[in-house]
Amino acid sequence: MNVSIYQHSLYRHGLLATALLFAATGCTWHLSPGAQQGSVNPEDVVFPEQHSAWQKEGKIVEQNDIAKIKAGFTKEEIYQVIGAPHFQEGFNAREWDYILKFYDSNDNIETCLYKIIFDNGYEGKLRGDSFQATEFYWQPVSCGQYANN
Repeated sequence: MNVSIYQHSLYRHGLLATALLFAATGCTWHLSPGAQQGSVNPEDVVFPEQHSAWQKEGKIVEQNDIAKIKAGFTKEEIYQVIGAPHFQEGFNAREWDYILKFYDSNDNIETCLYKIIFDNGYEGKLRGDSFQATEFYWQPVSCGQYANN
């Protein structure tokens, strides 16, 4: 089997399993007022409590990887870069939350919460649509430095 086909198959099965998990839980994740419309006032951003994450330990990521994620990225593209969200976000959620860990300049690990807000133009896969990222938020705000190259 061709390695790239095999990797693509693993990705699609992983994404499908994640989507089925979210669908089975019936979760729709809308913490921040305005997220359902695809835009959030920065003062209204709500981050989930870390202890409520299904992936409580978070994920160590490279600054170069997180810097790749830009407005317009689809959920599938974000999944390829940093994986599934770390909380119980459903497939139709307008926001995804992550616990990301970075090495700072002193090789200490800094833990950051990362929120991605998605647009409200999604009408379903059968129409060829996909959610697109519109806004990004960090807690603490200083963690935004890791998204810059």
